[in-house]
Amino acid sequence: MKHLSLSSKSNTLKNLSVIISSAKILPLVNFKIRDYKINKEQIVNEIQEKFKENIIVRSSSLNEDNISSSNAGAYDSIRDVNINIREDIEYAIKRVIDSYGSDANPEDGVFVQEMLKNVTMSGVIFSADIDTLSSYYSINYDESGSSDSVTSGNTNNLKSLIVFKEYANIKDIRIKKIIEATKECESIFNNNFLDIEFAFSYNELYLFQVRSISTINKDNLSSLDLSKSLYKLYKKIEKLNTKHPNLLGKKTIFGVMPDWNPAEIIGIRPKRLALSLYKELITDETWAYQRDNYGYRNLRSHPLLISFLGVPFIDVRISFNSFIPKVLDNTISTKLVNYYLDELSKNIYFHDKIEFEIIYSCYYFGIEKKIYKLQNSGFSLDEIEKIKTSLINLTNNIIDNSNGLYKKDLEKIEKLETKLLDITSSNLSLIDKIYWLIKDVKRYGTLPFAGIARAAFIAMQFLNSFVEVKIITKKEYELFFNNLNTISKKLSNDFYLLSKKEFLDKYGHLRPGTYDITSLRYDEGYDTYFGKTSSNIKTKIEFEFSDKQKKEITDLIVENSLNTDCESLLLFIQKAIEGREYAKFIFTKHLSQIMIYIEEFGNKFGLSRNELAYLDIQTILNMYSTLDNRDVVDILNVDIKKNKEFYNYVKAVKLPNVILNADDIYMFNVDEGAGNFITLKKIKSKVIYERNIDSFDLSEKIVCIKSADPGYDYLFSRNIAGLITCYGGSNSHMAIRCAELGIPAVIGCGEKLFKSYVESNVLEIDAENKQVRILS
Repeated sequence: MKHLSLSSKSNTLKNLSVIISSAKILPLVNFKIRDYKINKEQIVNEIQEKFKENIIVRSSSLNEDNISSSNAGAYDSIRDVNINIREDIEYAIKRVIDSYGSDANPEDGVFVQEMLKNVTMSGVIFSADIDTLSSYYSINYDESGSSDSVTSGNTNNLKSLIVFKEYANIKDIRIKKIIEATKECESIFNNNFLDIEFAFSYNELYLFQVRSISTINKDNLSSLDLSKSLYKLYKKIEKLNTKHPNLLGKKTIFGVMPDWNPAEIIGIRPKRLALSLYKELITDETWAYQRDNYGYRNLRSHPLLISFLGVPFIDVRISFNSFIPKVLDNTISTKLVNYYLDELSKNIYFHDKIEFEIIYSCYYFGIEKKIYKLQNSGFSLDEIEKIKTSLINLTNNIIDNSNGLYKKDLEKIEKLETKLLDITSSNLSLIDKIYWLIKDVKRYGTLPFAGIARAAFIAMQFLNSFVEVKIITKKEYELFFNNLNTISKKLSNDFYLLSKKEFLDKYGHLRPGTYDITSLRYDEGYDTYFGKTSSNIKTKIEFEFSDKQKKEITDLIVENSLNTDCESLLLFIQKAIEGREYAKFIFTKHLSQIMIYIEEFGNKFGLSRNELAYLDIQTILNMYSTLDNRDVVDILNVDIKKNKEFYNYVKAVKLPNVILNADDIYMFNVDEGAGNFITLKKIKSKVIYERNIDSFDLSEKIVCIKSADPGYDYLFSRNIAGLITCYGGSNSHMAIRCAELGIPAVIGCGEKLFKSYVESNVLEIDAENKQVRILS
């Protein structure tokens, strides 16, 4: 086949129209600016003779659609121009030419086509991943009837579909047609990196534009063969989806946000050290020990986090099993797990808030109305009563202010600081120090933290229920948080009250990427994190429950058979939420010191932080108890090299946020997302993206960060107006923090919305109405 070359927008379409068989190109009239100035009357005559319906006048500049830059949307297109009014045609052409600016090239073109009618679907397809050029089709489309809603950005109905290029089992006829036409274009232009604009009318596919995706400054991973890896993953998911003798539930689901939500803490594509540390410290064993200790089913030996080609997923069946009170018999427990799995399958947009929307993991006011809905799913009244009683007893054991489980965990976390000093002041080798710090932080840090975090979740459920049963208003709910005295609030105020040395002695171990060795600690990046800071001491707004509110709470406590009183319950809520933040603050000192020692150890062998980020923590732990014939530097280099090469696959692979079936890894819709809105405020401000934080004054700005990692607490000392995160749940650190400080926020809006927000200039967050508006 003779290949065509991509040229100007109009010439590309004109040349393609006589070759392509899988799609149609609307007839067009194209001309250059210099020709139009000479033969204006003749060209307009030709347009009126050729077209009988209204037209669209489009740009075809030499600066568009070239290999270095697309300049997409840089120039005007004038739609729905009346073909019968000559002045309108001339005016539309003038507007397009004027949009090229004063430096317009006489060789720049303009072209005219008839407006396509009865559009049923329109959009854009990329024939490679836009960031890595890996082997995926990415289709953004709209079914509202507009022919340019996707490219213009004027739609709230945008859908995004990802399809692995070798996947053949596509059911939707339209998607099959789009991909067939794209493949033909790839062949015609001998180019696998295309950006194609399309629309359907009367079931016919029309192409409006074909251009090359710019490959400049891209991490080109197109040569990686993902087919074998994805097939292995497909088989792995099938195996994990079978019945398991030690697990309840007919199937499983995988998600990046349920339960210990790794997307929020370590990100979607963590490097090996961050992933292996998170697994070692929390999701391999520690998480299950905590659940067992707190009265839930024993899931010890079941790793919660599964790494699929380096992308961390939570095995939701294991998670759901672990939230079943252990006193329930297997019959009821099995029905509950299957009910939870079915509910999430039908409502996957709840994957980041399963405990609020899907499962019953504790008792709180108002739960009865929700729990009795189980009757509609085949549960008897007797079974529901047993579930209710088990949750009451489990909750009572946790919330007791004298002997509650969380109190013991708060006491245990205090021992960790002493343990840290014992190790750091010892004469142990670096390997030995790393080993014992990890053992100590698991026993005295992450395990009690997991318990306190469970208590804090229950505290949040009670607090939310106060609003639901109308004991307090949403405004009073905000005031309660502002009244809390958490570590995060202390940090914000201490920044102004303490000397730099005192401040860093106390908070210097924190870092924005808690598990990321390449992320600078506060004591390393002080000027970056705090350099452009306005005075912002947060005053504590006093709030107390009224006598009437306390009586209503007391009545509910008695009515619901809870072994507590109003003052004790309110104290539990306060101490549990504050305790969670404190416990996290303490155990991250240990974690930070572990990474300091890893860096020191690596430096002895000439290894940088960036290289050590690819090291598996198990490689270091094995050195404590295993001595083989290899030199240490060889062991480290082999592991780093292997994981570094593998990380290309981690970057190249695209997976959905929720996997229901094995086929989902080949074709999936991008999670729409909505986000968890914090406060009832409305703000309008300029947007600052994470990568630009150190370059701008953040005062009164809306800051966008990928994850709700607690290491970003320094942002609150910089007087930000609002916060948006890509990942994170309603119970995440940043959600609590923003509620406490009264900062309007959208936590966990999802990848698609996050991308649109960071690409904007000015946003309005209307938290009360749960809306984000792009203003410019």
